[in-house]
Amino acid sequence: MRYTLTLLALCLALAFAPSGHAVEREIVARTEVTKWGQLPLAFEISGQALPEGVKATDFTITGEATGWGASSLHPFSCAAKAVEADGDGWRLVPEQFPDKYFYVKKMEVRCAGHDELDFDLEDITRTITPVADDFELYEDPAAQLSARVFMPQANEPVPVVIVFHGYGDTNNLLTYRTAIPWAEPGFQAVHPCAVIAPVIPDALYTSEFVRNGICEGVLGWIDAQAAWRVNPKRVYTMGNSFGGMTAIEMAEQHPDRVAAVLALCPALNYSAHGVRRLDALAGTPVVIAQAEHDETIPVQVSRDAAAAIEAAGNPSVTLRIYTDDEMNAAGARLGSSETYSFHHVELAVMEPPEFDRYAEWLFEQEKQ
Repeated sequence: MRYTLTLLALCLALAFAPSGHAVEREIVARTEVTKWGQLPLAFEISGQALPEGVKATDFTITGEATGWGASSLHPFSCAAKAVEADGDGWRLVPEQFPDKYFYVKKMEVRCAGHDELDFDLEDITRTITPVADDFELYEDPAAQLSARVFMPQANEPVPVVIVFHGYGDTNNLLTYRTAIPWAEPGFQAVHPCAVIAPVIPDALYTSEFVRNGICEGVLGWIDAQAAWRVNPKRVYTMGNSFGGMTAIEMAEQHPDRVAAVLALCPALNYSAHGVRRLDALAGTPVVIAQAEHDETIPVQVSRDAAAAIEAAGNPSVTLRIYTDDEMNAAGARLGSSETYSFHHVELAVMEPPEFDRYAEWLFEQEKQ
């Protein structure tokens, strides 16, 4: 009797158990930080076989996402480019994804005729983003500093690249390619360096006091590493928009510490003190890069800044103005409402061969 009841209980448990794929399969989103930000390259499903005859055209990918500075959701859809068996599972490759992946709040992947292959955003158990995953969180509450840090394995002290993000771009590793290229294996093989990317919340970014405190916190981190992990004579600041402004401000505040500055479309029209202190950069090599028809920061701001630094006696200041053709070739489109407007000069600067030239220049600089 006891055996019969046990067998009956087992049969009932199997009958009412969730479907096998919901229990056994694992879904991984494999993403990459491209010039368009973090995009999914493939969804990898293990523990579930791909039925014969399933095609990429059987899949639909739909969902809702936010955007820069937006709290509302907008719908998106994306086709599948390929589906293939992979070991004990299968992988789905989307076409060009229409939104940065970290903005996605809802996603439904559906397969016509095979609903056992369906999955939602909540079913994805892991997201893998090479290089970005190699950064670690560093926090200094006293300086209001929260930063992502990449530290290479090296046999000698390495240079430090401090990367400041733009206003609102607190997903600073995933929004665009300003921090990531410095930490990529190919670059590190030629120029091993540490990368520290502070995260500055929107509510704090407009405060010069807060920005200065965060810069002090970054220097505190460098001092803690100096002499055995990083080279304090080869500290470089860079950033785009508000980040370009902060990169310049940090060099003004600490001209004895910063060996060179790479400022992309710096928002110096938001920093009265920053503009007045440009003569502090008389001894610091500076490159400023901006699109000629930047819709957000007038290019004259950069022209005036470069002229002021040069007038202070700096023989090593360069102003690089990108033409409309160059910005179009980089993938930008004229118009402040465009997702990748001409304000996004990083589209041109942070990709080869331009990036290689800027990096070579930067790493030649050293404090005496």
